[in-house]
Formats: sequence, structure tokens, C-alpha cells
Amino acid sequence: MSNLPLTGIRVVDLSRVFAMPYCGAYLADLGAEVIKIDTHHAAFVDTTRTLNGPYPDNEPGEDYYNRAGTFQTLNRGKHSLTLDLRSDAALTVLKRLIGVSDVVLENFTPRVMRRFGLDYPNLKSHRPDLIMVSNTGYGQSGPWSDFGAMATALEPTHGTGAFMGYLEPNADGRLVPGSVPNKIANSYTDFLASWTAQLAVLASLFHRARTGQGMWIDLAMYQVGVSFVGEGLLDYAYNGRRTRRLGNRHEFMSPHGCYPCQGTDQWVVIAVRDDVEWRAFCDAIQQPALAVDSRFADPVTRHQHQDELDAIIGNWTSDKSSYDVTDLLQKRGVPAGPVLNAKQMLADPHLRTRGYFEPVEHTAESGLGHREYVGRGWKLSDAEIHIRKSAPLLGQDNHYVLSEVLGMGESEIEELQAASAIGQTLAGAATPASVPLDRQAELGWIVEYDPEYQRFLAEVENPKAS
Repeated sequence: MSNLPLTGIRVVDLSRVFAMPYCGAYLADLGAEVIKIDTHHAAFVDTTRTLNGPYPDNEPGEDYYNRAGTFQTLNRGKHSLTLDLRSDAALTVLKRLIGVSDVVLENFTPRVMRRFGLDYPNLKSHRPDLIMVSNTGYGQSGPWSDFGAMATALEPTHGTGAFMGYLEPNADGRLVPGSVPNKIANSYTDFLASWTAQLAVLASLFHRARTGQGMWIDLAMYQVGVSFVGEGLLDYAYNGRRTRRLGNRHEFMSPHGCYPCQGTDQWVVIAVRDDVEWRAFCDAIQQPALAVDSRFADPVTRHQHQDELDAIIGNWTSDKSSYDVTDLLQKRGVPAGPVLNAKQMLADPHLRTRGYFEPVEHTAESGLGHREYVGRGWKLSDAEIHIRKSAPLLGQDNHYVLSEVLGMGESEIEELQAASAIGQTLAGAATPASVPLDRQAELGWIVEYDPEYQRFLAEVENPKAS
């Protein structure tokens, strides 16, 4: 690991759920030693260990808290130290650990960290050059600073719902901007916060290397979300107008949309930017007359007749595969791409060639075996960045952290164990019920499932063998 950018950096990850745990996973990929502060009490455990799943073969198992797929993705490459922070002894251990670490990640409300004496001013006394990320909904100051937040509830407050929505038919049957705000996706602000934190941590490490000074990173997810809609804010600030909802269309490009393809729920996206691409598109679909049709002769008129244009294009794409449409148009310089579902993404030849899905061998105790996880959207030329190991079992690294990192003796560790300040079994929890996949589809929890997915994955991982 000596060639990895963050070799020698130790990170204490106090965070839960998504944004900061995912930031920690990326830092581990880059070579940092990331120690996740877990707990062995169900009331306080990271909910991705217990609530989110998904579980292999839809079976949680008795140690389900070590098998959840979401937890595995967000915590790959980390160590697990369980501490019951209601215990003074456990708090002392945590502060000692922070004293020999470089970075702390946390995503609690400010009042929680102050109550435990874990706020930045207090922790600086244990490590003066500490870098700490405090990821909250609304920041460390202001009237909303103590409000709890989740990405789903944050979206309306930072305005993205005002820009997201589908087109709806009006009384004349023409598609017009709808009136119902929509979510972007599944907790999209979490991704923005995670990537922002990674940038801030790397910048702070560079700053510390130059100056010897630490840094407190006050990351407000609310503000990260607002920065994402800058174009709409500028439109109103300069023009006094609200940006309308566009669905899959574009403010001035046309055609620009998502079109049905051969098969069930198969789609392709197409974007034509100018007249050159429009003529190339008409040639590609073997309808050159469209290029001189008065309705579509220039960008303005095409934009005014998008309903008619979409009907023509949808009719052309409907008996072709999304990949065939993509290949045909891309060869003529027209931007297009298939809309991939989960199964298609796992088998996508380009993602496979890029090595985007990274194999991980899990410990025998977890029963997870060989699995693949999403990697990163970038590569470094002179460093082999990849997932170092699977996510840790609960408390798997208690002895390593306490003995080797902190130098504690066996008697001290045994005292912590006896006082239940540390542990490796989740207390106060019950194995979650397993809802059959057929029933999940009926309830709308999932769209569909493939009973042959294990064979399918084996084939895409080893195409020559199949």
C-alpha cells in the first residue's frame, strides 16, 4: 500500500447511514486506515447494519447485522471498533484513539457532539492538528443548526423539487410542465455531501502538510444542495423568472428525450444539439425528409413541435434494442445512450472492461463469499486504487485497535469487555423478517427479480467459462 495517496493517514469514522460512511469508504480505497466506531447495542447501531439490507438470497441470517448489502458497500475497507459511548471508559478510549488519528468524520447534530464532549474545540486538545468533518443538515450556526435532517427531507428545503418533475398533457393533449414537485433520486444530497467531504478532507490534509495546522470542516448538506441548483437561482436573480419543469426535455435542444425500445421497460435517451446533428439523425433513421420538414427546419421550430417529433422518434425506436439505437446514432456523432436497469448495468461490457465492479472476498464467518461492489468513476495512473477488503464484522477489530493502535494491556481490554463497553454481538435486536420476493414485487418494493441471478452473475464475471 506504500504507493497509495493516503497511506499513513488514520481516520476515525463516527458517522452513520450514508454520506459520511461512504466518504470513509473512499478514503479507505485511497489507502487510509479507517476505523469505524460501531456499537453493539441495537438502539444505537448504524441503521444500515440492521434496516436496509439487501441480504444475499433474501435471507438475513442470525448475524444479519454483518450481512446487509448497503452496509457492506458504505463501509468496505474499514476496521470496526465497538464502543458504548454511554460508558465513561469507552469515551476515554475514543478520545485516546482520536489523539493518534488524523481525521474524524461525524454526522450528528451539534448538540449531540457537545453533550459527549466530542465537538471540535474539545477534540483539538487531544490532537491539535486534527482534521474533522462535521456533516449536519443545516450547519453549525444559524436558527436551524440543531434541526435533524435526512437527504429526503432536505430536498424540498434546498429547492431541487421545484426544478424536478414530469411533463403532463393539458386540455389540448399537448405536454406542458407539470405542477407536482419530484425527488431527484434516492437521497441524492447524500452523494453530494460525500463527494464534497472527500474534497474538503484532501484539501485540509494538503493545508496541514504546508502549515502544520488542523481544520474543522463545517459541512451543511442544505447548502450543498442549494449549490446544485445554481442555474435556476441565477435565472431568477438575473431574469426574474422561475425555471420551468422540463421532464426529459431540454430548454433549447430538440429532440431531447427518453424513448421506448424493444422489450419491457427498455428505453434510450437521445440529445440533438444543433442542425448538423439533426441532419445526421435524420440520415441515421433513414428519414431525410424530416430535415427539410417545415416543422423541424431549425432549432426553434423543432422545439415548438416536440410532441410530433417525439411520436416519430418513439415509433422508430420501439422495435429496436436500446444498444442498437445507441450504436447507430453514436457512429454518426449523435449523443445517445441506453437506459440501463440493474441487471443490464451489472452486465454492461463497457463497465466490465473498465473494471468498475470490484471483486471482494468476504470472511467465512459472514457467509457472503465472493461479491462485487461498485468502484469509483476515476482511476489514477500511478496508484492501484481498489477496494482493500470487505466491510468489517461487528467489533471484528476491537483487539487490534485497543492493543496494537492504543497499546492497551489484556487486563484493560477484558475490563472493557466485562463492563459491556465493547462487544461483538448485537444486543437487544431481533432477526428481521424475510418478505418473499414475489410479495415484495406485489407490494411495489421492487420492480422484479431474477431467480437465476447467481448464474447470471457468474456468466458476466467469467464470460469465457460460460
